[in-house]
Amino acid sequence: LEQLTEGRIPYLAQDSLPNYLRTKLDLEIEKKEHFVATEVNRISEHNLQQQICDLNNLSDALSEIIQTSRDSWDEVPPHPRLPENENKELVKLMSALETGKGLRSNNRKRG
Repeated sequence: LEQLTEGRIPYLAQDSLPNYLRTKLDLEIEKKEHFVATEVNRISEHNLQQQICDLNNLSDALSEIIQTSRDSWDEVPPHPRLPENENKELVKLMSALETGKGLRSNNRKRG
């Protein structure tokens, strides 16, 4: 047996024989293969070509949008810097919004 199989099967045993002689796929693999085959056959050639055309048109439109955006980014001047005193006020406002720092609490008892 080892000579006939060129060393691939060194001996024949009851527990390994079914694995070597198996020609049918496992049930799970058969189900997946059948599903893929039915999906392929379900889509007609015309629909498939239409989907490919639509996808190509979409990718062309996206490429054009990206290219025009890239061109417009190069043309936009940088934002002017805020004066230093306005910048400090902005920092105070942002810290008040984020952490509540600098806010007064109104805990007076009403009576």
